[in-house]
Amino acid sequence: MVLKDKSFFITGGSGTLGRELQEVLTERNILFKAPSSRECNILDKDRLELLINNSDEVVHCAAATNVREIEKNPNNAYKVNVIGTINVIEACKKLNKKLIFISTDYVFDGNKGNYSTDDPINPLSKYAKTKAAAELLVRTYDNSLIIRTSFFGHYFPYEKAFTDQWSSKDYVDIIAPKIVDTIMLNKLGIAHVGSDRRSLFQIAYERNKFVKPAERIEVDFSVPRDTSLNCKK
Repeated sequence: MVLKDKSFFITGGSGTLGRELQEVLTERNILFKAPSSRECNILDKDRLELLINNSDEVVHCAAATNVREIEKNPNNAYKVNVIGTINVIEACKKLNKKLIFISTDYVFDGNKGNYSTDDPINPLSKYAKTKAAAELLVRTYDNSLIIRTSFFGHYFPYEKAFTDQWSSKDYVDIIAPKIVDTIMLNKLGIAHVGSDRRSLFQIAYERNKFVKPAERIEVDFSVPRDTSLNCKK
């Protein structure tokens, strides 16, 4: 079943994914609202309920995502990624809205790769643990879809990229249309969205021919080895 005539509310509308989703939805003539995090603070429950009330479904993109910074100071990530998600869940329940939660491939420990939606999660970093906690909370709400994915902006932002770290992540202009395609299928449960398994160096080289190869540091828990996702329908 493909959704028709639905309107969407996007949290984190000013973020990298939020902005790209707006472009995709606009191109497809799909109605949406996507306020900035300043206009829609997900820690303000009353304001959140008021804002989402006139939309059919909520796409929850708002999140703290700086993995290395969160490892040093996880407090804000706990508030935004966990408490904020609780507020979104409660608002959706109260107003009977479907919730689409954008999660991450980092909920997996990276020891296996090609993860299916049925594989057990085992987050390593503090960032990943806040997203995994949010995932488990979303699962308590039956009218929900968890989308695990991973993306860069439009360009690879670093001078070096790992040759021995694998992922199904891609650039946001590739991932965002796939997310919208998945949402429009009107699925519930968990879905994986990404591209083919590649090393980070291969992904980086596609848009930055000057990127230098590097090897990951084994003791850096924020960098799991292989979080590639099985994205088959």
